[in-house]
Amino acid sequence: MKNNVKYYQVAGITIQVNSDFPITENTFHPKFKFFEVDGPGEDNIIIHHHFHLPVGEKNFDDSHKVFKDNQWEIFKAENTWIYKYNPVFENTGFPSIGFFNKNHTNIHIYTDKINKEIYQNYSFPSLTLFNNDQILFAKLLSDRNGIIIHSNGFNIEGKGVLLTGNSGVGKSTLSKMLKNCGHNILCDDRMFTIKKKDGFWIYGSWCHGTVPDSSSMAIPLKAIFFLEQSKENTISRIENKKAIVSKLIQSLVRPLMTHDGWENTFEILSHLPKDVLCYKLKFDLSGKICKKMEAIIKESK
Repeated sequence: MKNNVKYYQVAGITIQVNSDFPITENTFHPKFKFFEVDGPGEDNIIIHHHFHLPVGEKNFDDSHKVFKDNQWEIFKAENTWIYKYNPVFENTGFPSIGFFNKNHTNIHIYTDKINKEIYQNYSFPSLTLFNNDQILFAKLLSDRNGIIIHSNGFNIEGKGVLLTGNSGVGKSTLSKMLKNCGHNILCDDRMFTIKKKDGFWIYGSWCHGTVPDSSSMAIPLKAIFFLEQSKENTISRIENKKAIVSKLIQSLVRPLMTHDGWENTFEILSHLPKDVLCYKLKFDLSGKICKKMEAIIKESK
C-alpha cells in the first residue's frame, strides 16, 4: 500500500493522504512537489480518498446546515463537519462529500465521479479534491494561533514581508517589481500567518492565486505594507494600532468558523500590530519603490 500514501507539509502541519487508488506523480499538481516529505511530523492530519458515495448520505439533516451557496452545502453536527461540494464551473473539480472530525485532523473525502485513470492523471490542485484547500486550513490555522491574510508574501533580505490592500491596488504589479529585484515570493494571494512565542511567522503554501509561484519556506514576519497606487513613491509608518487591526480585518480571508474560532482570530489580530511594523505604501510603475522597501526592511530588527 506504499503507493497509496503520500505526505505533504506546510506551516508545520504534515498532511498524510491515504487513497483507495494508487497515487502517481500526476495525481496532484506539480506545485505539491515543493511540500512533499517522507513521513509524519510532529503535527499530523490524515485525509482519506474514497471513490464511492458514503453510506447514510441521505441522513443529513437540514437543521444542521450552516451554509449554502451555488457550490457548497456545509453541515455541522456535534463532532463532525460535512462539506458537500458541487462545482459550477468547468475544470474546478468533481462533486464530492467530505466528513471532517471536530478538529479537522481526520478527514474522509467521497466521490463516485472519479475513476482510477482520472485520479492518477488529473493533477488535482488540492489535497481535499475540492477546488482548493482553504476550508481545511482556515480551521487548522485557527486552532494553531494562525490566520490567512489576503496578501502576497516575500522574503526580503531574509525577513518576511506581506503586501496587502483592496483588490486592484497593485499587489501583482508590485510583486513583479520585487521579483525582478531578486526577491523570492512565498505565495500569491493567500498567506498563512501564525503567532509563535518568538513572534509572527509567515509560510508559503500551495493555496496561491493567479501567480503560480509557491514556496515551502517559513520566515519571521517583520513588516506589512498596505498598498495604494499613486503617482509618487512613499512609505509612511502606521502607528495607530486600532487602524491597523481595522485594515487587517479587511484583508482577512474569512472562513466559516465557530464562535470560539472567531474569538481566537480577533485575539491574533490584536497582537499582530504589537509585533510587526505596518506601513502605508504608495507607488508608481517606475520600480523605485523597491529600494525604499529594501532600506526599511534592512533597518528592521
